[in-house]
Amino acid sequence: MSVEQGVMGKPPSARKRLRLKTVFPYLLIFPAIFMVIWILGISVIESFILSLQRFPFFITGVPEFVGVQNYLDLFRSMVFQSSLRVSLIFVAGSIALGMLISLGFALALYKLVKSRRYFSALALLPYLISGVAIGTMWRFLFSGDVGLINMILRSIGQSGVAWFSNPTWALLILILANAWGRSPVSTMVMLSGLQSIDPEIYDAAKIDGCTPWKTLWHVTLPQIKPQFGFSLIWLNFVAFSMFDIVLAMTRGGPGRSTEVLAVRMYYLAFEHFDVPGGAAILIMLLLANIIVSAVVLKYFKV
Repeated sequence: MSVEQGVMGKPPSARKRLRLKTVFPYLLIFPAIFMVIWILGISVIESFILSLQRFPFFITGVPEFVGVQNYLDLFRSMVFQSSLRVSLIFVAGSIALGMLISLGFALALYKLVKSRRYFSALALLPYLISGVAIGTMWRFLFSGDVGLINMILRSIGQSGVAWFSNPTWALLILILANAWGRSPVSTMVMLSGLQSIDPEIYDAAKIDGCTPWKTLWHVTLPQIKPQFGFSLIWLNFVAFSMFDIVLAMTRGGPGRSTEVLAVRMYYLAFEHFDVPGGAAILIMLLLANIIVSAVVLKYFKV
């Protein structure tokens, strides 16, 4: 007998209670969802309208509708092209390193039995630190004069390195700091996926003679495919919108070698007073996140 037939076979009072029980959880979360959609929706719509306008003087006076001209001006700008290139490298590096860190820590925590919850709490600590604090910590860590890394190098007879004066090193350190601070969330997501795997699957893999690498590739990863996809979406989102760590650590320097799009948006809107240009970058960041999320959702069936 189908569920629908079973419900219809019950008395009216029982059917009403069943419907109320089904709908009640959605009624509880509706106000929160409505507020989030309402606030984000207004912000996105206003930003999109603003990106299609231009102010004749500062941000006063009657705005002029210019259509997609702000977007075209951005893509013609060499500064924007540089920020876009830096952002793509930063996002790709953050996702690759963040996924490796998340999967490695999730597998290590999964192997723990008695002390897993304590080490899981410790693994979440980096995410609880603000982005400005993370940027300050890592800048002090790699400081040219009193940084811990250079002190270690000098203690073994090596000369110190001006880490933040080299564009390659500065961007690499930013990727390390971002992956360290934002991967705990994806670590917990992957750990939940690992805990949901039936242990009998691993027993069958051992009987079949699978090596640890083959077990990881052919058993573990396919089983946590939804969690893997969610982690990709999360790391992509935080990397594309990264602002506080970059501003605290390098402010986009040296030169503009670490000026990601979020930092470029800040400089345009609040230092050059090009608010429509900053709004245009915001819309492009939002579209990039939506496109990547849609692709991941379709492929990984999250």
